[in-house]
Amino acid sequence: MRRALPSVLCLLGAVLLTGCLSEQERMLRRLGPAAEITTASMKNLGWGQLGEGIEEARFTAVVTTWDDEQRSYTDRQEMVVDLEDGWIESVGGTPQGSWEATATDTGRFRIQADRAVDEEKVEQRIASALHTLLHRLRGPYNLLVTDERARTAEKTRIDGQPVVRVGVEGDNRMAVAYYFDAALGVLKFVTTGADHPGGSGTVTVYEYDSLPNGVLFPRRIRVMKLGQHVVVGNTPVLEVQISNVEL
Repeated sequence: MRRALPSVLCLLGAVLLTGCLSEQERMLRRLGPAAEITTASMKNLGWGQLGEGIEEARFTAVVTTWDDEQRSYTDRQEMVVDLEDGWIESVGGTPQGSWEATATDTGRFRIQADRAVDEEKVEQRIASALHTLLHRLRGPYNLLVTDERARTAEKTRIDGQPVVRVGVEGDNRMAVAYYFDAALGVLKFVTTGADHPGGSGTVTVYEYDSLPNGVLFPRRIRVMKLGQHVVVGNTPVLEVQISNVEL
């Protein structure tokens, strides 16, 4: 992982002093108090190296979901995500046949399946997972392209780790707060529904791999229910293991 904070600070200074990067300046103003940590995160993820960011990624995903009785369901899917336009497509299968599903950041979901596949059952299990995964893969980019707004940026700790908490206002249905590693600037946690132990909500936990071109991309995304005494609880909701990433 690269420490990009000094270069980000230089970028911020150049923008504010020269005014020559109007589009960058507009984005920094939109990010408000979270501009420094958010731009550091996006640069550490490698988006700066790709100019206008990662538009599309293809990968293999092993998706595990848990129902209310904590029964788990696991299958392998091939996915394509467009982080710029806000959609994710998944191709999977059941013993009855294959299916293809698409979810968008506007909440739309579409599925096409072989005749023998029970589309309703697949949708019940996959729709929420795809919407969540699209949002979490976008990470801090959501603060630039959705109705989420960064409200605060403050140092704190979560599970003993020093982090910078960015609180969300506006549309916070998918995120109450983002938590960035205080030293490395990468996104580590996202809370949804609530933002404290004992609350009715979830926390997403990220683990990353470094790709050959230097881009960091999640290798595992776990969504857990908030714990009673700690933020990261022990009750899983969703886990996605990612491999074979192509940008």
